Amino acid sequence: MRGRWALLSALLALTVSATSAADISTRITARPLSGFSVMEPLRVRFGRLDYIGGFEIRADRREVGGLSGLAVTGAGRRLLALSDDGLMVQAKIERDGRGRPAGLSAASIRRLSTDKGPVSRDKALADTESIDLYAGDGGRPFGVVSFERRPMVMVGPLGADGFLGPLTAISLPKEVRLLQANRGLESVAALPAGSGLAGRFVILAEAAERGARTDNPPGWVVGGKAPVAFRVRRSGGYDLTDAKVGPDGRLYVLERTFSILSGVRCRIRVFDLSDIRSGAVIDGDTLLEASMAEEIDNMEGLSIWKTAGGETRISLISDDNRAFLQRTLYLEFRLRTP
Repeated sequence: MRGRWALLSALLALTVSATSAADISTRITARPLSGFSVMEPLRVRFGRLDYIGGFEIRADRREVGGLSGLAVTGAGRRLLALSDDGLMVQAKIERDGRGRPAGLSAASIRRLSTDKGPVSRDKALADTESIDLYAGDGGRPFGVVSFERRPMVMVGPLGADGFLGPLTAISLPKEVRLLQANRGLESVAALPAGSGLAGRFVILAEAAERGARTDNPPGWVVGGKAPVAFRVRRSGGYDLTDAKVGPDGRLYVLERTFSILSGVRCRIRVFDLSDIRSGAVIDGDTLLEASMAEEIDNMEGLSIWKTAGGETRISLISDDNRAFLQRTLYLEFRLRTP
């Protein structure tokens, strides 16, 4: 088995060609993971999820790093990731004979832009953390992006080439100015048409704002006539890192915590959208909780999608902070039905 994975990994080493003058070429190697549990690589069930597969992403350019946002499309065939400094990375997800994710191919990188040109390379102005895709008027695909250090939410059309086009800022409540500079708008999730809130977004802060009398991080529903302010109940020392609305119409939230003694941990909770109302503190059910006993790193990006056969899948990606001791991981799970 290890020999097959090693061969597949070698075959997936690729040289990426530029698709436009603004795109960046890089060489990417995928190292498939033998299992999610370090000690029990054949174990499949973790909480309410089944592990499908995953791989470590390595590249010869630092632009393929710091990945904080994730959107998986095409029934699991395509990946669009967002770095924490305004770069988009898109690629085809390669799969083995059993449909497990094994690596990336046909990848390309492009900087986000507005109608005034590419976003700034200044980290303080381009600290992008989350991305989601949604259908706009007439079904035209759009994307929405959140910025952390200088709190912003911007939307733009998804082009035929798979990249977001020029972004435009939307109005946000003035309270976002109180968010901590490096623990600000970490998540954005487009609300589905069936919810009656099409064209609106849930935005979540990583942690409570400056001067707050609670440690529950704030959230808002924005994009409508007036924002709806609420909070997410904090527990276990976890901070919020990403959120998406699943095919079942519920809000899935990825969380992370770190300590010197226990290392990094991650958790996925699910919430009912009907609980979100002005002044509410929402709480959810835990689907997965993982530690250094599993193949995780600084998990920051979340995507929820359906396979061609109708299974709900949850994909995660880690932000390696472009640090030598950290990894960029792509993980995929099946959501088990009750």
